Amino acid sequence: MANTPSSLGRYVARLLKDDPPRAKSLCVSLLGDALACHGGAIWLGGIIELLEPLGINERLLRTSVFRLVAQGWLQAERHGRRSLYQLSELGRRRTAHASQRIYDGPSAQWDGDWTLVALPRLGNNALSERLELRRELTWEGFAMIAPGLFAHPQADAHTAHEILEKLGIPDKALVLAGRDLAGAGGLPIASLAPQCWNLDALAEQYRHFSDQLGPLDKLLNEPAEPADAFAARMLLLHTWRRIVLHDPQLPVPMLPEQWPGHAARELCGRIYWKLFDASEQYLDAVAGKDNERYTPLSDEVYARFGGPAV
Repeated sequence: MANTPSSLGRYVARLLKDDPPRAKSLCVSLLGDALACHGGAIWLGGIIELLEPLGINERLLRTSVFRLVAQGWLQAERHGRRSLYQLSELGRRRTAHASQRIYDGPSAQWDGDWTLVALPRLGNNALSERLELRRELTWEGFAMIAPGLFAHPQADAHTAHEILEKLGIPDKALVLAGRDLAGAGGLPIASLAPQCWNLDALAEQYRHFSDQLGPLDKLLNEPAEPADAFAARMLLLHTWRRIVLHDPQLPVPMLPEQWPGHAARELCGRIYWKLFDASEQYLDAVAGKDNERYTPLSDEVYARFGGPAV
């Protein structure tokens, strides 16, 4: 006789049906949240066993893993008929870079300084470079406040220089630090926030997250089965990650009052830590099986979302 799904399992199944995750994106969530803190290595069969219950079939998972290898996220090793996948140095840098947005959030303080990237006229032949640079800067939360001028109140100059280096155009843009002089009668840059960043759409995404995932908080007042807890943790982080990695991470003083992102982050952290211990049991049993490179949980994990409630 088949086991009756738990309340948590049934709710996760409903969420998966309403909004099924994409295979490659879910693999990245697994790598960044669950595996990087355990050494970053896993057998292909482990990935399949962990993620198939979230509605991704084996064929799609294999294809997604191969693409992550091609894009430099993972390194593959053959061991007879089995394949071991390890986070590459590039993959580690990418997951570490995303972690600040995912687990820490925007700064509560702001000194009023801005990082600016100015694009001089580069000629018609450089149009593709400009478009690619604009895409990368926007991904990092920069906004165009004037033609050819991007600004961010939180990202430091190092981030902008890294983007220019990655694109191979370190000498084709100016990276500046500045502070507006609105006190002398000028327009404060911060006043442009509603025009430069689509905060209304972002706020709606945070509200939807809280409505969609909020019921998990009550369901977790009872202990969860490890397999259900792991599936819920992956779905939670995957859903959260899709929002926060498109959030410009404006400092708190620049955000509207009653910003729904604060409540959504608090909810996400509370659910995350309710799921964590049970989900780690399942992860250890699957990813750690016959895997000498699976390491004990790193201590830095306990800073995520401000740490578990005491």
